[in-house]
Amino acid sequence: MAGPSLQRIYCWDLISEGLHVYTASTEKGALRICLGLGRGPGPVALFRRLFPECKILKDYRLNAPLIETAIALLEDREPSVRLPMDITGTPFQVKVWNAIARIPFGETRTYGEVARQLGSANAARAVGQAVGRNPLPLIFP
Repeated sequence: MAGPSLQRIYCWDLISEGLHVYTASTEKGALRICLGLGRGPGPVALFRRLFPECKILKDYRLNAPLIETAIALLEDREPSVRLPMDITGTPFQVKVWNAIARIPFGETRTYGEVARQLGSANAARAVGQAVGRNPLPLIFP
């Protein structure tokens, strides 16, 4: 996911009703959310494994927009902040993530509906794969 110019990643973790939420951001915006049950390795160790070429720092301030958004979504509330992002994917993945990001809060769409919206009616499986690879699963459910 991270490009070669990415050097610093700022991470944090929180627990919500037993769910461990690990957040990572860059100075540009939200980079990754990882979810887990039970105590994991801690955010620095987790993201160091995912991004070994980057410097990983624990920092609440640079993760605040992502943390606030994650908490709102976990509490079934619409986030109050616009979340800047620093994610990359294939052109198709980015199209899918943008499409599902536009689904109104509280509504759902099938993979087939998203595929049709993108003009690729037979791409439901590819939409599902893009959703499965998304780096921000709470943001792009």
